[in-house]
Amino acid sequence: MSLARGETVLEARDLCFSYASPVIRSFSLAVPAGLITGIIGPNGSGKTTALRLLDGILQPAKGEVILAGAGPLRRLARKEIARRIAMVPQNGTVAYYQTVFQFAMQGRSPHLSLLGFESGLDEAITLEALCSTRMIRYLDSHVSVLSGGEKQRLLLARALVQQPEVLLVDELTANLDINYQIELMRLIARITRERNLATVVVSHEINLLASFADRVVLIEGGSILKQGDAADVVNRENLSRLFGLDFSVRTLSDGKPQVLPVITEGQS
Repeated sequence: MSLARGETVLEARDLCFSYASPVIRSFSLAVPAGLITGIIGPNGSGKTTALRLLDGILQPAKGEVILAGAGPLRRLARKEIARRIAMVPQNGTVAYYQTVFQFAMQGRSPHLSLLGFESGLDEAITLEALCSTRMIRYLDSHVSVLSGGEKQRLLLARALVQQPEVLLVDELTANLDINYQIELMRLIARITRERNLATVVVSHEINLLASFADRVVLIEGGSILKQGDAADVVNRENLSRLFGLDFSVRTLSDGKPQVLPVITEGQS
């Protein structure tokens, strides 16, 4: 389904979800095509659970997740969801015995027939995704030889092989050096624009999301505290409430906020 940039592809309507106690409360979010939506929040605030609800992996106790042109996710088969929504999980596992091409090709599974045979088209789509993520030179290499940053790019490539309309990314830049973090976010931003994806990125890196996200969502205790443009949302008042620290926030020449925690004497 082709939507214009800015049109809503995926929408969460008043979601509630609990394990032993409530994790997500009254969570409503519209995810637009061609833009990056960044989700920021402290540990335990429900960020990953929110992504799993948006992917249909978890079913809300209340509310609906609506996919444009298809309706509520709860009415769709898992394979149908996977044709349109791709998740890049936090600390995603990779099969070290596989080649890079074999691992990426797994993303074609939702599109294969019952017999599961890949076609020339499936191979071409996989090669194109590896080119887009700059992994093509490792085509026949085993996954075991890849660095941490390369493995993250491979996980992204496998998601793109699904040819989704919605891309959900959970802490893809965690535990990477700053140069790899920026490289990955630039890659996600470029692919989002080129493919008109509705992209949601969860990250602890406030400055990284503030720099690359078109919209920022602050989540606190399973509820949305604020959402909107980074310049409006990422400010001292909101961050202090969210993390219980004081922050210094300045505006850069491009209008993006830059954040530093304020460390006072006596803090440990």
